Amino acid sequence: MKRLNTAIFALILCLAFSAGTLPMAAQEGDIVARVNGVEITRAQFIDNLERNYGTYALREMIVDELIKQKQAVVGAEINEEDFAEIYALVIAQLGGTQGLQLFLAQNGITEQQLIDQIRWNMTINLLAMNEVEATEDDVTQWFDEHRDYYDRPETVDVSHILVENAEDSLEIIRLLREGADFAELAREKSIDPGTANQGGRLGAITRGVTVPEFEEKAFSLPVGEYGLAESDFGWHIILVTAKTEAEEAVLSEIYQMVENDYKSSQALDAQSYLAKLQAEADIEILFEQP
Repeated sequence: MKRLNTAIFALILCLAFSAGTLPMAAQEGDIVARVNGVEITRAQFIDNLERNYGTYALREMIVDELIKQKQAVVGAEINEEDFAEIYALVIAQLGGTQGLQLFLAQNGITEQQLIDQIRWNMTINLLAMNEVEATEDDVTQWFDEHRDYYDRPETVDVSHILVENAEDSLEIIRLLREGADFAELAREKSIDPGTANQGGRLGAITRGVTVPEFEEKAFSLPVGEYGLAESDFGWHIILVTAKTEAEEAVLSEIYQMVENDYKSSQALDAQSYLAKLQAEADIEILFEQP
């Protein structure tokens, strides 16, 4: 998160430069701290910032300006739906709202700074992708080589109750046949801590993501029915609530998505793209470090 911290220095430097229009006496008389009675003036503070962080902050501001100019030229704007989707994934990977707050505290940043950083990264990626030429042949070849990614696999939406032995599993089956609610039983009796609080719901699964015994039973059950499977974890009472059949992707229906994926795979990484922007730009540095 280095960039987030230096952005603060850049802002302070902007304020410092604008303060140069004030009378020097007023600047020197502006006290920012006292240490055992010894005063530190704003002028000393600004001088320290310029000396230690001025060059780096100025370079960052130059890069930001190059990005803004490039955006204006190519008309590249972040799609808000894409941003919302990515931000939701970030929060999920951090462990939800509590994980997000912990991450922010550990890194000493605000949520808005995190959002700005994600937007900045997305903007760089978008601009880098814009540099990539993608012919129809390129996109078609990419689609053919990565067809497994675009084809929709067979899925089943399942819930389960995990118990330690066969006797307990048969008792659960008996209760279900008598009309007991599956979700309530899962909350009360399942020993799977990951799903018990969710009423046993695992969600949609594809083949190859669960243990073989669970998968075989789950994919063989009709929608609305439950069955038993034993694995190394114990006995699973499995309920299937929905199914989707496997379906091959059609390029014409998802062409834009595939084209974007191809461009992203061929685009320069952020560091290389920023270096390219700077190499192509006419940049004149007038700032002299104290």
